[in-house]
Amino acid sequence: MKKQVACQYAIARFLPYAETGEFANVGIVIACPELGLLRVKFAPLRRTKRITDFFEGLNPRIYRESLRYLEVETSRIASSLKNGPAATKMAFEELTRPREALLRFSSARAILSDDPESTLQTLFEKFIERDFATKEYHEKILNKGVATILAGAALKNYFDPEDVGDEDFNVRFPFVNSLDGSPLIAIKPLHLAQDEPSKIMDHGSHWVARVARLKKHGNMPGNLLFAIDKSEKTKQQRVAKEIITDLKDLGAEVVRVDDERAIVDFAQRALDRGH
Repeated sequence: MKKQVACQYAIARFLPYAETGEFANVGIVIACPELGLLRVKFAPLRRTKRITDFFEGLNPRIYRESLRYLEVETSRIASSLKNGPAATKMAFEELTRPREALLRFSSARAILSDDPESTLQTLFEKFIERDFATKEYHEKILNKGVATILAGAALKNYFDPEDVGDEDFNVRFPFVNSLDGSPLIAIKPLHLAQDEPSKIMDHGSHWVARVARLKKHGNMPGNLLFAIDKSEKTKQQRVAKEIITDLKDLGAEVVRVDDERAIVDFAQRALDRGH
C-alpha cells in the first residue's frame, strides 16, 4: 500500500461580477509539502462557451486573458519553487492568497493522497468538468433566462424564490407569486435536454413526483408553469414528451423556455388578479 501524504488544494474561480458573487470553477492547484510538489490544472482556454453561457453578455476575451494571466503567474511561482516543505507551502500560499481580481482561489482544503497527480485529476473532474455538466448548472442558466424575460416585461418584482408546501413536504420554486403567504402562481424552468434519455426520465420524473405530492397534500399552486428546454433528437424528444404529458395531467402548464410570449402571458396573471 502506498504511503499517503497530507496535501492542500484550492479551486480557481472566475468571478467577473463581484457585486453578484457568482463564480465559475475553472482550475485546481494542489500542494504536497512533504514531497515538495506543487501542481495546477486549468480548464482549456478555448472552452469559453460554458463561461459566456453562464455569464450572459460577457466578452470571452476577458475570461481568456484572465486565465492566461493566472497561468503565467502560476508558472512564475512554480519556477521559483525551491526544495523543501516550507518552500512548497509558501508557494501555495502565495498563489492562492486573496486577491481583488477576476480570478480568485477558494480557501485551502486538506486531503490525503497516495498519488497527487491522480488526485489532481480527480479533483479537476469533480469541481470543473462536472461543474458545467450538472442539471443544476443548466437550470441555473434557464432561471437567468426566465428572469430576464420577466424583467423585460416589468414582472420580475412580482416573483420571488419560495418554498411551496407545508412542514411535511415542500418544494423550492425560483419564481413564486403569493398572496397572504399562499403561493398562487409559480414558474419552474426545467432542463429536459440531457444527452441520455434515461437522464431526462430521471430528472423529469423527479419533478413529476414532486408536483404529484404537492397536489396530494393540497399545496399545488393553482397556476403552475414549467418552462422547458428539450433536445431535438428523436429518442430524447420522446422521453421529454412523456414527462410533459405527466406534468400536464397533474394540472401544470408547459411551454418552451424560449417562448417569451407564453411566459409573459402566464406571469401577467400576477397583475390580472390585482396583486
